[in-house]
Amino acid sequence: MTLTCVSGYWSIKNKHDNKFETWFNNTLKINCPYVFFSDKETIEIIKKYRGNLPTHYIECDIKDFNTYKFKDVMVTHPVHCPSIELNLIWNEKIFLIQKAIELNPFKTEYFMWMDAGMSSFRNRMPPPIPFPNIKNLNNLPKDKFIYSSSHNFTYNEKFIKGQYHLHHHVSGTYLFHKNIINKLVDIYKKYLNLIDENDIWTDQVIWTLIYRDKKELFYKLCDNYATIPFYLY
Repeated sequence: MTLTCVSGYWSIKNKHDNKFETWFNNTLKINCPYVFFSDKETIEIIKKYRGNLPTHYIECDIKDFNTYKFKDVMVTHPVHCPSIELNLIWNEKIFLIQKAIELNPFKTEYFMWMDAGMSSFRNRMPPPIPFPNIKNLNNLPKDKFIYSSSHNFTYNEKFIKGQYHLHHHVSGTYLFHKNIINKLVDIYKKYLNLIDENDIWTDQVIWTLIYRDKKELFYKLCDNYATIPFYLY
């Protein structure tokens, strides 16, 4: 079994005051094949950080997103989601993974979303060894959405309207076998169409709503944000 990391970066208003380029010397050094989405100018910047690591670049602007049609109903939050563009990127992740799987330039079986500024490695270099450990990857199911929980606490199904951004169980780093991508995209589209202009529907919230209704589709590998890489090395 093998794995491709899928990632992307666009220079927009975000939660971290655009600190990403200070992190890229670490976070983009993961020794794994990458498919990386961005605009033409940013791709040239990313190439400097990825260096000789295997990377397939795809030029893509936010206006080309599947989710761009929702730009007028998505809302912002001064802390959790400071721009509509950020929300569009978060919700586009599953569609970017789908594009990566369709191309599959490295002929891998598993695909994993890896944030360009992955918090696991903002303050330290990732191990130089290839990621992931094949034995650990082989232990994973092929028919599940594999995730880490956002926090190490008991999941509560009682969503409070207007506070979705404070209540999500599924974190934003996840992986799965390529064979289930179309099933996942179809499900995600159905939930995405439920967007309410009074709520912040990030991908973490939408996946949590799907988890609420379809727990059999999910496999929790670990707890807390950004811990999945450490369970796969």
